Amino acid sequence: MSTVITSSLSDTLPSTVPKLDAEGGNWAIFLVRFMDAVEAKGFWGHFDGTSPVPVTTSEPTDAEKAAKTQWEKDERSAKTLLTQRLPDSTVMEIHSKKTVKERWEVVVKEYTVKGHYAQTEMRAKFLTSRCPEKGNAKEFLRGLRLKKEELAQVGVKISDDDYLSTIMSSRPDALANFASVQMSWTLMSEQWRALASSEKDLMFRSTNTNR
Repeated sequence: MSTVITSSLSDTLPSTVPKLDAEGGNWAIFLVRFMDAVEAKGFWGHFDGTSPVPVTTSEPTDAEKAAKTQWEKDERSAKTLLTQRLPDSTVMEIHSKKTVKERWEVVVKEYTVKGHYAQTEMRAKFLTSRCPEKGNAKEFLRGLRLKKEELAQVGVKISDDDYLSTIMSSRPDALANFASVQMSWTLMSEQWRALASSEKDLMFRSTNTNR
């Protein structure tokens, strides 16, 4: 009974491994979670080729037979782990490949490209976020912050500078124009204060020189 339970657990991915999105949007986090889970189960060598099928002699010994039998069992477990969180279309695509290593290579090649395009699109969409003209600014900013955190979870990093820039450019036109005027007046005021301070210094120096 315990053997059956142990085998069942070794053939099941933990819930922390997400289902891979068919468009590759969560490829980055899937890859990290999946690799960690498979390594913990001791099967990663079947994916990267470092655990090849054991070589047997023309008249294999009992030890050689046992080693090959165990490898074949682990290979089947590795195949089960791989297909658990893949889209059905990808499972059908890789099914003709004989080994886990060959199947994994197809998955990596396809989703590395998909993931790059998906992340680029998600990043661009975030940076062009706009608050509706009559929308609730607080709700919008709260949603923007949550979206930033969600993107980080799938490997899309938004720098603090880009985040601030997005907030500033996401303002409705009326608010943006008002803010622009306010910033202009603030800048002009600062310039006038700087000029006044400079003029005051010159006058002070001139007075001291005349004395």
